[in-house]
Amino acid sequence: MRTSHLFTAALLSASAALAQPAQYLNLRTPRIALNARVTDRDLTSPDLQLGFGNDSLRGRAFGNPVNLTLDAARVRGIYGSGPVDLRMTQEEGGLRAKGTFGGQLTDFEVTPQTFKGDVGRCSYQLNASAEGRYQGWRSCLAGLENPVSLSIPPAIGHDDARLVATLALVLSR
Repeated sequence: MRTSHLFTAALLSASAALAQPAQYLNLRTPRIALNARVTDRDLTSPDLQLGFGNDSLRGRAFGNPVNLTLDAARVRGIYGSGPVDLRMTQEEGGLRAKGTFGGQLTDFEVTPQTFKGDVGRCSYQLNASAEGRYQGWRSCLAGLENPVSLSIPPAIGHDDARLVATLALVLSR
């Protein structure tokens, strides 16, 4: 009997340690509504089934395979059938990513006040709002989209490589 009490106590304490408040990455445009659950291990939604490793991001995004290697200065690998090679630098109080993502030229900057630049076939101009998200417009092959809203959870905001890889995946669509 004593063993079962110890086992139950261990399960309860492990469950409490694993239970983290849910965090979500949200992207809203006139054409897209994406709500992805983010943990320290994965990024999931009906369109995203991705797992974070110590130095990787792997899985599927929007029906395409994802195999990315993350380090302090670069995100490299494959998205869909195209190469990924993004170099990250700290510039003007923000993080800049420049290179290719899924074979598309990409150059964007994220600061506490703005998100701006080109991600794949889309250009963004978003400003931080009082509600804690970025809001503004984007222009893609389908034309100008306004309003656009983006919420970045702390679970990915604290790691530059995870942030760049996640934003490039979500915003290149």
